[in-house]
Amino acid sequence: MSTLKKQIPSLDGWFTMPPEKPMLIGSRCLACGDITFPRSDVCRNPNCSKDKPMETIKFGERGKIFTYTVNYYKAPKPYHSTEPFVPYASAIIELPEGVMVQAMIGTGFHENDLKIGMEMELVIDKLYDDEDGNEVVSWMYRPIKNKK
Repeated sequence: MSTLKKQIPSLDGWFTMPPEKPMLIGSRCLACGDITFPRSDVCRNPNCSKDKPMETIKFGERGKIFTYTVNYYKAPKPYHSTEPFVPYASAIIELPEGVMVQAMIGTGFHENDLKIGMEMELVIDKLYDDEDGNEVVSWMYRPIKNKK
């Protein structure tokens, strides 16, 4: 009998599954070139002619920390948090495609080691176990380990 839990995305259509080579799913406007995350059917640029469709694009394998914070409070429902609550870091990640995304920072680091401009990589990681025993997963970033 398998002990692997089924992984389900926290938000459908925001990132690729399975999580082995994760990518975020966004859009590019074919009229003005603006890109967005998450994916959108309509360009958000108020100056765009909107006379061409949006195309779906994938991005986000790597980026840099633009800014970050450590959350020391437990969010109210409907948000899920660990029991017992453990503080966690979240950051705005600047992607080379020219968009910034908000993400939690994955586990296995100390928040004192985070730095503005630090290189990060996209991972899919567990948020919580749902009432059916599935792992609910989401996109997160973690520091890229230096290869020596």
